[in-house]
Amino acid sequence: ACLILAFLILVTFAWGAYLLDNYDEDDYFRGSDDMSVGQFLVRNVAMPDVQRLYYTVPPAVVGVGGGGVNAGPVASGAIVGANGYVITTLHSVANVPDITVQVATSAGIRRFPAQVVKTIPGHNLALLKLQTTEKFLHFRMANIQTVVPGQQVFAFGRNMAGAPLVRQGMVQSSDAPLAVGTTQITHLLRSDAVYSWEQTGGPLVNAQGDLVGINIAATGPTGKVEGFTVPAQVIVSHLQDVVRFKTGGAAGVAPPAAQTVAMGSSSWWSKAKAVVGGPTAVPGMGMNVVQGTVTTGIPSGMPFVDTDHVGGAKIGGYSIADILGLGMLALAAGVTGGMMTMGGGVLQVAGMMVFFGYGMYLIRPVVFLTNVVVYGAAALRNDKAQLVQWDKVKPLIPWGVAGVVIGYFIGNAIGDSVVGVLLGLFALIMAGKAVLEILQPNAGEDTAEAIAAAEAGDEMDELMALAEGTTRPKTSGIALPEGPTRSAVLGLPMGLFSGILGISGGVIEVPLQRYIGRISLQNAIANSSVLVFWASVAGSVVAFIHGGSTGLIHWEAPVTLALVMIPGAYVGGFLGARLMRVC
Repeated sequence: ACLILAFLILVTFAWGAYLLDNYDEDDYFRGSDDMSVGQFLVRNVAMPDVQRLYYTVPPAVVGVGGGGVNAGPVASGAIVGANGYVITTLHSVANVPDITVQVATSAGIRRFPAQVVKTIPGHNLALLKLQTTEKFLHFRMANIQTVVPGQQVFAFGRNMAGAPLVRQGMVQSSDAPLAVGTTQITHLLRSDAVYSWEQTGGPLVNAQGDLVGINIAATGPTGKVEGFTVPAQVIVSHLQDVVRFKTGGAAGVAPPAAQTVAMGSSSWWSKAKAVVGGPTAVPGMGMNVVQGTVTTGIPSGMPFVDTDHVGGAKIGGYSIADILGLGMLALAAGVTGGMMTMGGGVLQVAGMMVFFGYGMYLIRPVVFLTNVVVYGAAALRNDKAQLVQWDKVKPLIPWGVAGVVIGYFIGNAIGDSVVGVLLGLFALIMAGKAVLEILQPNAGEDTAEAIAAAEAGDEMDELMALAEGTTRPKTSGIALPEGPTRSAVLGLPMGLFSGILGISGGVIEVPLQRYIGRISLQNAIANSSVLVFWASVAGSVVAFIHGGSTGLIHWEAPVTLALVMIPGAYVGGFLGARLMRVC
């Protein structure tokens, strides 16, 4: 069985490596009318250059807002993936509980629910995924390594009514910093094409219709809007682990004379304020205008060279630093999980949220896939060591599977913010438990020998009671009769917490096995590894079927992330199991 599992792991890695080298998002709709803005612009040759740009770009520009019936947009956004990936500004959606994206179609404005896939606080970016399987016109990323001030660009957005908003301007400076509170955002472009808060989160494009960057409207020293743009190569550097971006031609080809500007709605601020709220409003301006310190960029005429986000080795869309970081996180989670079958999932989920900015809709399938490998191997080792009590585990598996399915949908419903709070509470409880065990090593934890002695004493008491014609209950643990109730109590909670939080569930199952199942610590850990494995298999199946059918996730991103993290988690699980035996 161990050889079969090892073979399947090798096949999985080989398959993943092939996908990373050959995957192309357009393969799923090649031959249809779906394409990038730049490709469509080339085909539409019946209009003058600038008029073609104004008619072709808006379908890939969206409005981003809340989920209320009358809630309007709080920012604009740009579709960057045919499967419905949207980039906007993070501060615009940070306080919006139910995000919806308004997309212009031939049948009018349509509203799609969306979820945060990844956030980049250092550059004020949020990547959203529309919950649909439809395909969309989207942007190619401009090649802007040679951008210099003076080049013509176009800043797009959508107003309160959903109408497109656009202004032609030029790049004023490059590599400009922007201080927002205590955060210093670097590697920005400045452009006078951004003039309104309605363009915040919207695209800045070149004459070929390729995405130069995502706009940020900031208040300058005079109180007027000043335009900044997070450039394309920064976006690609941070988000190419999730989206397979397509790259267009060079930016900055000057178009004919400037065109008129479509002004936005004056009611934007009053409705946006009701959705976002907060104390940082500027009179006459929307909440999505950043109040920061505007500073001067590099001297005019200097080329834009961004060594932090251009070049460098990439593997599957990840920088070497990111791979090492994810690997170390997985290793730590694997050691913790392999040693105690508890705590590893909390580390992995919290680390992916806090340090890498991933959302739970992407984290859950990644963690489930990782657990399948790690706990599958742990279960095989424990079974080989004859620690698994199959007669006690088998009745629990259906309850664990049912729990993870129910928990998955509960977790989707409550959202990332609530899950983050619950993870924090779990971390505090675990930290408190660890401190207690350090101060009082035997507090609440009997050794296997002590339990065996207690059980032997109970058996002797029962024999004496039978001889004397009296009865005496067992003195340790919580006695539950064999049957569905006992199986539900031991199996269902682990599945629920695993599905809701994306954790392995061992942090729940091991104590249940110990104090209700009344078995030794090593047997509790072994039994839990089997239960976590089957719950994770069920969680993976549900996450991919539900996520794929609703457009919530695209399978390639979680599979890639899992392939990056599984080696570290597998090695960590092996080391954790060895440490458990030593201890």
